[in-house]
Amino acid sequence: MLLLSCPLAQAGDILVKVEGSHASGDLYLALVAVEPHWPEQPLLQLRSSAAVVRLVDIAPGRYAIQLFQDSNGNGRLDHSRRGIPLEPVGFSGNPPLVNGKPAPLDCLFEHGEADTQLSIRLHSPKAKAKP
Repeated sequence: MLLLSCPLAQAGDILVKVEGSHASGDLYLALVAVEPHWPEQPLLQLRSSAAVVRLVDIAPGRYAIQLFQDSNGNGRLDHSRRGIPLEPVGFSGNPPLVNGKPAPLDCLFEHGEADTQLSIRLHSPKAKAKP
């Protein structure tokens, strides 16, 4: 009897280098599978104080990463009354944030069987103009 088998897809790591982080405040990262819209729940969430974060054994696919630095240590991303982030934020692909949260396709990256290396730049909130 001949058994046919197909090799299982290898799962590589995703290494995220965070640029523009401040000296204090943990990083919160969410990995999402990219579809035509942002999913409600991330596939993976983690908290780190390192400037390089490793996501281990991630299956090949199309993903996006959202991250923020919790400057005040309350465990969440703070927003203004208008919904503008008050703490540094970043997205894979480093899209411009002038029009608010970017579209999923602007943050898309392909992850294959090998390790994927990304660099994400944190955007600090704009300081209020002083009178």
